[in-house]
This record gives sequence, structure tokens and C-alpha cells, in this order.
Amino acid sequence: MKRVHRTQVKAEIVREPGAKETTHRKLIDTPDGADRFVLTEFEVAPNGSTPPHFHEWEHEIYVIEGSMGLVMPDQGRTEQVGPGDAVFIPRNEPHGFVTGPDQTCRFLVVAPTERPPVRNVFLSEDPYEYTQLPEYTSLLEGK
Repeated sequence: MKRVHRTQVKAEIVREPGAKETTHRKLIDTPDGADRFVLTEFEVAPNGSTPPHFHEWEHEIYVIEGSMGLVMPDQGRTEQVGPGDAVFIPRNEPHGFVTGPDQTCRFLVVAPTERPPVRNVFLSEDPYEYTQLPEYTSLLEGK
């Protein structure tokens, strides 16, 4: 068994193409002995996003605090989600997340441990951006 508080897990920048102002914490992962599912906490700062993408695995999302837009490119719309909302994303369904200038969002993602990365298709060619954490800002500035 493993018990961990979220603050004991280092936040890492989401470095996928087009991601902006987003971090994740791998709360439960395969090195912990998880062999079927992993639990990851994401935090999206104001004006942040995970770019629209799709993959061959389903996953579930549970919003803990804040709010964000759930981007559904195939439907041409964005739907707001907030605390207590649970979202099921089927395999191969394009989706992304976005926050406005006055929004932040913290949410959990449950995903299978075996995820073929070659099938994770990001619909953006933009580089990732992150400016929120002082520890990363100082690294970028060479301090």
C-alpha cells in the first residue's frame, strides 16, 4: 500500500506540444507498483491549456477545484466543468482543456498504465510554455 500527500510529489511541467501553464503530479504510478491504472493530478494556471489530442486509451477526469473549458474539437465546442464534475473520455475521442485569464483548475486523471505513446496524437505543433513556478522561471533565466 502507498499513501502520499500531493505536496510530497513534485509538480512537473506538461511538455506536450501546445501545452501552456500546466503541471502534473504522478500521485500513483508504475514505480509504486500500480500495474493497471495510474492516478495523476493536473493543475492548469490562468490562460493555460492542454492541447487538443487523442489516444487509444480511455481515461476519467474528476475536477477537484476551480474550473476550465473541456474542448471537444470534433463537436466544435467547449463546455465548462467545475468542482465535483466527472468526465469520461472514450478512446480516440479528441479532447483538450483550457483556462481563461481568471480561471485555474486542479483535476485528477485515472488512466491505464499501458499507453502506447505512438498513438498519442497532439493536434498542435506549438511548443509548450510554462511560466508559473518560480523554481522553473529561475531555471529558464539561468539562475
